[in-house]
Amino acid sequence: MTDDAPLESNRPSGLDREALLRALKRWFSDDAAHSAKWRSEAKDDFDFVAGEQWTADEKAALESQMRPVIVFNRTLSVIKAVAGSEINGRHEIRFVPRNTQDSAVNELLTGASRWMADGCDAEDEESEAFQHSLICGMGWTEARLDYERNPDGEYIEECISPLEMYFDRAARKKNLADARRIWRVRKIPVEEARALFPGFDDDALDAAWARAGELGDPVRTEEEKRRREENLYDADLHGREVTIAQCQWWEREPYWLVADPIANRRVALAETEYETLAARASQLGIAVAGVKLSRRVYKQAFAGGEVLEVGPAPCRDHFSFTCITGEPNRNAGTWFGLVRIMRDPQKWANKWLSQTLHIMNSSAKGGILAETDAFEDQRQAEESYAKPEAITWMRRGALSGPQGQKFAPKPSTQVPSGYFDLMAFGISSIRDVTGINLELLGQRDENQPGILEFQRKQAAMTVLATLFDSLRRFRKMVGRIRLYFIQNFLADGRLVRLAGPDGASIVPLQRDRTLGEYEVIVDDAPTSPNQKEANWAIISSMLPAFRDQLVQNPELIAAVLDYSPLPSALVEKIKAVAAQPVPPAPPDAAAARARQLAEAAAVAKINRDQAAAEKDLAAAGKAQSEAAYDIAMADRLFADARRMSPGGIGGPMPGGASPASPVPSGPPTGHRGP
Repeated sequence: MTDDAPLESNRPSGLDREALLRALKRWFSDDAAHSAKWRSEAKDDFDFVAGEQWTADEKAALESQMRPVIVFNRTLSVIKAVAGSEINGRHEIRFVPRNTQDSAVNELLTGASRWMADGCDAEDEESEAFQHSLICGMGWTEARLDYERNPDGEYIEECISPLEMYFDRAARKKNLADARRIWRVRKIPVEEARALFPGFDDDALDAAWARAGELGDPVRTEEEKRRREENLYDADLHGREVTIAQCQWWEREPYWLVADPIANRRVALAETEYETLAARASQLGIAVAGVKLSRRVYKQAFAGGEVLEVGPAPCRDHFSFTCITGEPNRNAGTWFGLVRIMRDPQKWANKWLSQTLHIMNSSAKGGILAETDAFEDQRQAEESYAKPEAITWMRRGALSGPQGQKFAPKPSTQVPSGYFDLMAFGISSIRDVTGINLELLGQRDENQPGILEFQRKQAAMTVLATLFDSLRRFRKMVGRIRLYFIQNFLADGRLVRLAGPDGASIVPLQRDRTLGEYEVIVDDAPTSPNQKEANWAIISSMLPAFRDQLVQNPELIAAVLDYSPLPSALVEKIKAVAAQPVPPAPPDAAAARARQLAEAAAVAKINRDQAAAEKDLAAAGKAQSEAAYDIAMADRLFADARRMSPGGIGGPMPGGASPASPVPSGPPTGHRGP
């Protein structure tokens, strides 16, 4: 069986099982040897940050010299300062579609990812993994679905000890992005192993080959063999553990990309599926357009003394294990954390402090040199004079001087001033090698401007930018795993709680609303305290300019409150009140009376305007009647003049004009006449 040979069955049998076990052992032997030195140093790093900063040989040497074993653990405060910066500036995962139709953030997927993280305390687990990377250079989390507590599958994301993890010896990229396989080797109680893998005996459940030289001696004693033969282990299961090796790897699998002319899309078919399609199309006389490609297929195996289970990995296109790496050691192909570079300055400071205290304790302060007959009661002198130092007795006459003095003070040894300088240098070097200054630690005791302190904090964060860059990539990898679980397992109609501008809402997670390809982006989370304070300082200065918009749009108020440093309970109450419609104000008696008077005045004005208009209309009609009468009288006078013309009465007018029309017999009604 080759390294890339595909596996078809979850429970391989016969030759397949033996070949797979041989391949796993060969892979593990290479990967374990590659990281053996790193694992030894990682154990020391965890001990070092916990205060175990002297080796057993160093402690024995100090005790033989009567020197104090002193540890002032300054590495822990540095690690906690950087880890605290990550906690106070956490990021959240968002999903943006990969199309031109809608480039907005998919709020359903983003809310579902947040819901998954809240359900398993993923933020705390990721922060713990980041702290592991600061200590030893690698931090690990595992994402999986747990069916024991929820039959529909419950998303679990938990931090894993880096000492349980092994990685591909050829991996060199940040966060092991180019790894071909990843291992987890752990000890579990034998009764738990029997429940997880029923049908196997204890020898088959124990991967002794995976713990040799790492987790203990795999060789069983004669007593263990006797107890196994006599079936005495069942009475002592709580004290027995077995080693389970879990391996995830990817293989290259050929497939065909075929054009579907009916649906106008491309379809990926496995080798057997393509052969079936080609055979049927040949019978129908249809040509199949396709190209043969290869893809990665992720698989997983559990092994003890035998292969216990093998099949597809929980996440078909990613490892379910996610790693965050520290600073790289390119030559060794491993990574290290901040403790590795703080080790020598911290040990140097401890040694100088121990040496200084030893000199001060062993120097003769207040002690004397005396002859045997200098005191009447030597015992009383030893107990009372110059405590706690003892008197050194000398032979008779050794101290006799010109005045007959028989005792003298012991010469006092002064501590060289260079000791304190070297010790101070060692203490400051702990911060210098990491680039973390007193401003970031919050220990600068000086009256300096706030802007200067902020700039120095930013300078320290710039030095640590590579570590936070690994953290950002780590969260992108976690987001891709969550997206896979949402699209393939969790989008079954289950109800999820999503937080929106109108408060929390319960929506069904439907599969048709989650399909598609999405870009995973990592954004500053508004829940981080530092980010809230920074955002609120900017927003509060802009609020007066948008006062009218805030009053008219409650949604804008809810969006602004998400970035406020107020308690979340108060923010939710304010959102609830802002979302409710504003009730009408109760009527006021004076305002109502004024409104009535204004309405009456308006009606009176309208009536006055209407009467004036009617009067003007009547005057216009009267003027029109008078004008008509004047025209009629003018016509009558013209007719009289025409009768008096040479043509006689009724004769033709000059120019052939006809007689005028008859004039009215009198003036119109109401006309006073001439």
